Amino acid sequence: MTAAPIAAPRTEPSSAGNTRQQRIANGFSLAARRYDSAAELQRAVADDLLTRLPTLERLQTLVDVGCGTGHLVSRLAERHDATAIGVDIAPGMLREARRQHADQPIRWLVGSAERLPLAADSVDLMVSSLAVQWCQSLSDFLNEAARVLRPGGWLGFTTLCEGTLQELQQARQRLGGARPGNTFLCEARLIETLDRPGWRLHELTLTTRKTHHATPNEALHALKRIGAATLTNSAHGRQGLTGRRQLDALNRALEAWREAAGIPTRYRIATVILQLAETGEAS
Repeated sequence: MTAAPIAAPRTEPSSAGNTRQQRIANGFSLAARRYDSAAELQRAVADDLLTRLPTLERLQTLVDVGCGTGHLVSRLAERHDATAIGVDIAPGMLREARRQHADQPIRWLVGSAERLPLAADSVDLMVSSLAVQWCQSLSDFLNEAARVLRPGGWLGFTTLCEGTLQELQQARQRLGGARPGNTFLCEARLIETLDRPGWRLHELTLTTRKTHHATPNEALHALKRIGAATLTNSAHGRQGLTGRRQLDALNRALEAWREAAGIPTRYRIATVILQLAETGEAS
């Protein structure tokens, strides 16, 4: 294996971006120790991405962006004799990843998907599963991937699209019109974003998955256990899920969505496989 292509951390572009990124990092760090107990869907999505990646040989370096507790990067490290790197914005997640995968020679780096602490033209395969929806801009992530990947390198990622958390978002709007805390890309915008020079799109698959919970309260707590509390909070703190009466009203609104299996939480998932063009090759 070659030495890891580590570069100095790249600074975030604005204080507002730093504040948002820090809030996300804190949420996931706090959830790190209990994350895997509630992340069945996240593991299933990552495993599906793994089956869709091309068969690649003689990789030098592979990177998992938003690696969390290391499930996907550890699977790839078992498959390839290459330098394996896990990058995540949450230090707590990386501490848990190191603990769980101490027997594997994986490098763990703190960094955001939009400012990767990696050298240019240094990576053969980049993956990311259910992480880049936290980016302020998918385009910025794709630009970073293009910078870091070697010509001909591969990028496989999953992200959340419009329709995710539909039950929660509509329940909140019925309680007073508070706008959702996260805005997910619509499918048309995703397709437009992926149509960019220098990349060849090999696969775009859109699926809907659901988790079910016995009660509305359990559905909300499940989001907290995976560090996604930011998904349940609006941009204005006073409209977050605070206060007993507000929470009870939200639970009643979510109850209207009950299915035979329980209270659903819906995820609209895009799976994307891209290849960076070779040097001098037309896109």
